[in-house]
Amino acid sequence: MNRIRLLVASLLLSSAVGCAVAPTHVAPARPVAAEPAPAQIDRAALRAKLAERRTITMSHFLAYREARVYPVNTFGGTRHVWQDVNGNLCAAATLISYDWGRASTENVGKENLQIALAKVTSGPLADWILTSGLTHHEIVAIQVPGSDLFPEQPEVKPDPENQRLYGIYLDVERQLTGLGDESLDAATDALMKRPDLARELLAGHVASAGKYTAKTNVATR
Repeated sequence: MNRIRLLVASLLLSSAVGCAVAPTHVAPARPVAAEPAPAQIDRAALRAKLAERRTITMSHFLAYREARVYPVNTFGGTRHVWQDVNGNLCAAATLISYDWGRASTENVGKENLQIALAKVTSGPLADWILTSGLTHHEIVAIQVPGSDLFPEQPEVKPDPENQRLYGIYLDVERQLTGLGDESLDAATDALMKRPDLARELLAGHVASAGKYTAKTNVATR
């Protein structure tokens, strides 16, 4: 009887020890898939795309200058005029309208008819400048403020003011042409800091009008 008890106790002890040391099988953890890193921006390709944009924007600026249909300042003093009482857009607004369409560009003026792009550092207008092929400084030079030489006759285009603006635009062209390579490098550096816009431009898209987008947007040309 004692032998049986000892045998049973021995079997129980062996079973307990076996359970204690038996290795526990744990399935290996599956590696978490890493998010793919965004593709690096090809600076040379971006510069080439901006060079194309610069050529187009410059051609639009020269066409605007030669048309000599500039806005009349009726605000008093020397002020920026995004759009005058006759519906004429300023030089910068005209350049933007080629990409955004007339209606969306006019929406900028509905928010502020005297907007100065020199003070714009974010938002759709700033984004457009980055994809224009020109630097912020060059766009500011193009947006010449108007002088109210004949505020009592807003329906008439005063020749002295017309000539004043035309002369300034001639100087602006010389600046843009003379500093072409340096400005293109600066424009590329600025856009490289915005990879989202850079990728859009490389895909053939300029910055959109964003909040200024009109429901019915018809291009100016």
